[in-house]
Amino acid sequence: MDFAVLGYAITSMETETYRPARVILLGEDADPELRRSTSLDALVTPQSPPFFVWHTAEDPYVPVEHTYRLAAALAAGQVPHAVHVFAHGPHSLGLARNAGEAAIWTTLAKAWIHEQA
Repeated sequence: MDFAVLGYAITSMETETYRPARVILLGEDADPELRRSTSLDALVTPQSPPFFVWHTAEDPYVPVEHTYRLAAALAAGQVPHAVHVFAHGPHSLGLARNAGEAAIWTTLAKAWIHEQA
């Protein structure tokens, strides 16, 4: 079975949050159509695979808004998903060992992956 596990994902090129990524990937003058066609939250359909998404609320680089937008799109598309937003933790925790509450994301993901089979 296909599924996606995303952490700190930049899911929208339509927002003004985390503009540097949009400019690097699409250029300064990307038109609205290009921005929408490259926004994961705008591409969700009922045929999308299940998603496990995690983020930290205080991430200084990728605003948590991206995770919330994707979660809303997944819910609207009735796509199975799990979303975990941890209150504390910087960007780039990776496996988050010794990172407080966020360290549990790998355990949560493992359990969720097993449920998908």
